[in-house]
Amino acid sequence: MSDRRIDHLLRIIWMAYERESPLRDAIREEYGNEDFDEVLQTLMQEGLIIAEGERLRFTPRGKRAGEEIIRRYRLAERLFADLLEIPQSDYEWLACNFEHILSPEVTDSVCTFLGHPRVCPHNRPIPQGKCCVAFVNDVKPLVQPLTTLSLGQKARIVYIFPAHKKRWGQLHQFGVFPGNTIKLIQKRPSYVIEIGGTTLALDDEICKDIYVKKLMN
Repeated sequence: MSDRRIDHLLRIIWMAYERESPLRDAIREEYGNEDFDEVLQTLMQEGLIIAEGERLRFTPRGKRAGEEIIRRYRLAERLFADLLEIPQSDYEWLACNFEHILSPEVTDSVCTFLGHPRVCPHNRPIPQGKCCVAFVNDVKPLVQPLTTLSLGQKARIVYIFPAHKKRWGQLHQFGVFPGNTIKLIQKRPSYVIEIGGTTLALDDEICKDIYVKKLMN
């Protein structure tokens, strides 16, 4: 089995692991019953998966490998969606191919450039890397919190990572969700933004949860 096929399979299994779905079912769904035994045997020989009766689980090595491939894939999705603004139907396919060629160093550079995103365009978590922990930005991030905008600056909302889930509904009611354009009107005593002809006042903590890409005025 090729390295690319193993990478792809690890990503499929990782997503099942996130959903707390049976890993065995994820493999069967992807490769069918005919190839199941061969695929499973390869993963076990590579030391990535271990069988405990009918239950499959990652080995420590397999979990690390799965985490690395899902991180590369979801960062690639963000890169194509945020920087190049490629439609979803295309960037998913591109990310699937791009994930195989990213070295650890390049992956960290992409992550830093994108502002250490916490979630992919589908709002699924992106595992953190060493660059996220250190959070040392040698390059200016493409995506930054709303609080970094200058007065009068326009930006497109890329993603929202609210500390409290109930904020999702509150923000959506006012049109504050990914893809929409905002303009920063005021910073003190509270942040004021303009969005879709509506002016909103937001507190600092909420604004820190909103990540944007600056636009040319």
